[in-house]
Amino acid sequence: MATRRMSVGSAGESVAASFLERRAVTVLRRNVRVGRDEIDLVVRVDNDLAAIEVKTGVGTDSRPWENFDAAKQGRTRKAAARLGIRRVDLVTVEITHVGVVVRWLPESG
Repeated sequence: MATRRMSVGSAGESVAASFLERRAVTVLRRNVRVGRDEIDLVVRVDNDLAAIEVKTGVGTDSRPWENFDAAKQGRTRKAAARLGIRRVDLVTVEITHVGVVVRWLPESG
């Protein structure tokens, strides 16, 4: 199960990175370890650095944004601050039999 979750997560991160790059966002780093935590993507949006948390769900009933709860937001914000990054965005990727839906929720952490 962990392997499937990791491959779904990696696929979601790749989709999210491509989505952001098509919107003139520069992906600087992926999977940045900060102590025991990880920032999925570090990007440049205009002149700002942002830490991007990517949540991916599979199936029509998936609600990946629900997994970015207050505890995860706090850990992500703390990890980002250790890198000197104040902005935390969420990108959700929903993979269904119909297609893929990507949502970018700026400054949602």
